[in-house]
Amino acid sequence: MKTDFKLIDLIVRLICLGLIFYWCFLLFRPLVTLIVWGAILGVTWFPLFLRIKAVVGGRAKLATVLLTLISILIIAGPVSAIALVLVGNLQTLADNLLNQSIVLPSPEIVSSWPVIGQPLNAILQVASVNIGELSTRFEPQLKELAKTSLLVAGNTSVTLLKFILSIIIAGVLTLYNNEVKDGVIRFSERIAPGWGGEFLKLSVLTVRNVARGVIGVAIVQSLLIGIGLIVAGIPAAGLLTFLCLVLALIQIGPMLIVLPVLIFAWSTMNNFWALIFTLWMLPSALIDNFLKPIWMARGLPVPMPVIIIGVFGGVLTHGFIGLFVGPVILSLGYELIKAWLNQDLILKSTPADENS
Repeated sequence: MKTDFKLIDLIVRLICLGLIFYWCFLLFRPLVTLIVWGAILGVTWFPLFLRIKAVVGGRAKLATVLLTLISILIIAGPVSAIALVLVGNLQTLADNLLNQSIVLPSPEIVSSWPVIGQPLNAILQVASVNIGELSTRFEPQLKELAKTSLLVAGNTSVTLLKFILSIIIAGVLTLYNNEVKDGVIRFSERIAPGWGGEFLKLSVLTVRNVARGVIGVAIVQSLLIGIGLIVAGIPAAGLLTFLCLVLALIQIGPMLIVLPVLIFAWSTMNNFWALIFTLWMLPSALIDNFLKPIWMARGLPVPMPVIIIGVFGGVLTHGFIGLFVGPVILSLGYELIKAWLNQDLILKSTPADENS
């Protein structure tokens, strides 16, 4: 029996090559989310980078450093402040759940609230009687929720560090944008010969569209609302800010949180400070109506279910940072698949058009 040494040699080479690729994947896997988010940031802020570069006399390195430092200062400043408040809220929630010491608002105070005061007072009256029974009945679930709250609170600093690392990655990609662009174009042409450039343009447009019009607006809204809640001393300001962020991301809007907070403010603050608080919160909650037409590209609407699935799927897959990465990546995949299907239809219809 004659041995085929060429076949054995090929198999050995493929195995060695496969092991190297697999090893590279293991090394790369923990950083995938950070690099993807950094790439999204780089694509999104590139027009701003060009403006800063023009202001500083065409010095790309200086423009990149300035843009990176400004972004890190935003993370280290207002974002960190809101995150610390959120950690305190989560720890308080966890302690109350574990000790079964959940405190409901006083029915006497609630009954004086306009519009919703009386119905909410009736609910609280019933809940105050049954709260002990409910705590005992759902004790395992409440303890699990408490553990989750503590886990989220403990991971907050790690999440902030991830955002800072992503910003640095975005800065590096921006500085070497020409080399990155050439590499991506060559790779795209390998995957889709003749269409790689068009798919790349569509990818950039989609990323900027979703990152600015959905994620950017949601972050700006939640930051402004969070600052107002913290300065006004509203209870659970961190948790409320986080809920506003999620509602803004899934395109429902933060008014579901802001309106009850305003009612609470007018019933607990003096009229002057309640008015100042309202004048801050209402524009913050409605600013998306002004920013979206400016930041979003026209003619590229992404369906709301894609955004919602991307938000929740991103969180389940990648944690908190997936809240932002998920909708962008899923929207990108949706637009690329739609373009690929349309391109396939164009190719099929071309011969018929030429013969007719």
